[in-house]
Amino acid sequence: MTLSLEQRADRRHGMLVVVDMQNDFCHRDGAACKRGRDIAFVEGMIPRLLNLVKEARAHNFPICFVRTSGNEWTNSAVWTEFKDPQLLACAEDSWGAEFHEGLKPLPRDMIVTKHRYSAFIGTDLDMLLRARGVKSLLVTGVGTGMCVFHTLSVGFMLDYYITLVEDCCATTYGPQAHKEAVALIGKHYGRIACSGEIVDLWARAIRKAG
Repeated sequence: MTLSLEQRADRRHGMLVVVDMQNDFCHRDGAACKRGRDIAFVEGMIPRLLNLVKEARAHNFPICFVRTSGNEWTNSAVWTEFKDPQLLACAEDSWGAEFHEGLKPLPRDMIVTKHRYSAFIGTDLDMLLRARGVKSLLVTGVGTGMCVFHTLSVGFMLDYYITLVEDCCATTYGPQAHKEAVALIGKHYGRIACSGEIVDLWARAIRKAG
């Protein structure tokens, strides 16, 4: 069964997933910028994501905040082989691992801590979503072709309906890398939408209920 965008944005079985909006990936003093990445594209996306999160809360749409965390037990030789050991992102309990300003979870929000690119690998995310009856994921965050992509691709293979909120995702690899990832996602994994469409659907649902 194919779900319309309206059905995918239904709070009764949907979840807004916000991936890795942490200082190391989103702040000019973070690890990504220190690696020489251009953070400007991510900075330009943040206001739109802030607004989407605000609207989700206003419409009682559930939110899951995903964060990366690393420590001596999780940073295996395989995991760190292609990474600069001096610039590993999101060390446990560090400033870099903290959620970016304005994107900190509230007590009612779901929080999932991951140690690999996908939020489904080595976590209880699948169990938590199924316990709530979630079948549709609206995916946002950073980076479009890395942690966002690996989270939604595994989610797709676990039979969740995937919607990428394209204007609320970004990557430190720049706009072209973002576009390439969006094209791949739209071809194989899910629908592509913009935040304005989602917010309009939430507002329409409230009017119908009223």
